[in-house]
Amino acid sequence: MRQSYFSYPLLLVLALIFSTACSKYEEGPASILSKKSRLVNHWKTKQITANGFDITSLNLITEVIIRDNNSITVKGNPGGNSTSADGSWIFNGNKTRVLVTNNDGSLDDYEIVMLQKDECKFRRIDDNGATILYHFVSN
Repeated sequence: MRQSYFSYPLLLVLALIFSTACSKYEEGPASILSKKSRLVNHWKTKQITANGFDITSLNLITEVIIRDNNSITVKGNPGGNSTSADGSWIFNGNKTRVLVTNNDGSLDDYEIVMLQKDECKFRRIDDNGATILYHFVSN
C-alpha cells in the first residue's frame, strides 16, 4: 500500500514533464489546440531573414491570411507597390510542413519551426539555396 501512495505523485510529475517537454517543432511549447486551429489566422510579418540577414524592411511579405477552407492570401508592399497572391495550403502527412500551391501551379514547401495560436515561424530554402526564416504574429 505504501508503494502505490508514492507512485501516484511520481506518475503525475513525470506526466507533466513529458507533456510540456514534447513538442513537434523546434521552438515553442506543446499545445492542446489542433495544428490547423493554430495555423488558421490573419498573420502580420514580424521578421523575415535570408541566410541570417534581416530583409523585413523590403516588405516582400507584410501579411498572410490563412483560412479554414485551406485557401491562403499573401500580401506585400515591395518598393511601395501593393501585391497580393492567392493559393491553397495543406499540411504534409505528419504536420511538420505547410505546402502552398500558388495560382500558377508551383508548390512552396515551408518547414514549421514554431506554431502557436498568436505566433509562428517557418523555414524555407529558396530556389537559390538561401535559407529564409519567416516570423509572424497574430494581426
